[in-house]
Amino acid sequence: MIAPPQTACRYERHRAASLRWGALRLLAHAEFSAVPGSVATARQWARELLTGTASETTVDDLVLLLSEVVTNAVVHSDSGRAPGGSVMVCLGFGGGLVHVEVIDDGSAASVPFVRAADADSDGGRGLLLVDLIATGWGACRDATANVVWCRLPATAPQKPGLSL
Repeated sequence: MIAPPQTACRYERHRAASLRWGALRLLAHAEFSAVPGSVATARQWARELLTGTASETTVDDLVLLLSEVVTNAVVHSDSGRAPGGSVMVCLGFGGGLVHVEVIDDGSAASVPFVRAADADSDGGRGLLLVDLIATGWGACRDATANVVWCRLPATAPQKPGLSL
């Protein structure tokens, strides 16, 4: 009996199609349940991976932006609406920058964009923060996923073996 072919994880499918990853070195990727409690788990995971590889300010800023983008994926994408939905987070380095991508199941109802937040509104500022803090960022959508990525300068001595 021949085993069915293994389906590549969401990160591997996306990386194969993304020009961004051609110039980046992957540090790690992880999949998190698309539930509110996973936001803190993703923050802790990223902080542990990046501590010592980027400046403390960069780590703090990246963790803040990651928190906003993962929250958006949980709240606004089909990942957070479907039982067992998940969000993939990818971290990498290249050109003196630390790069993070959040991949979710997308949404037929919306795409990620910077919203004009009302001063009295409780939300709507996540991508505005990304836009203000990140060196660069973007969002793209394909048939199966939304991807939101951002980059910050990695201005600290690196761990042995890591190439910024």
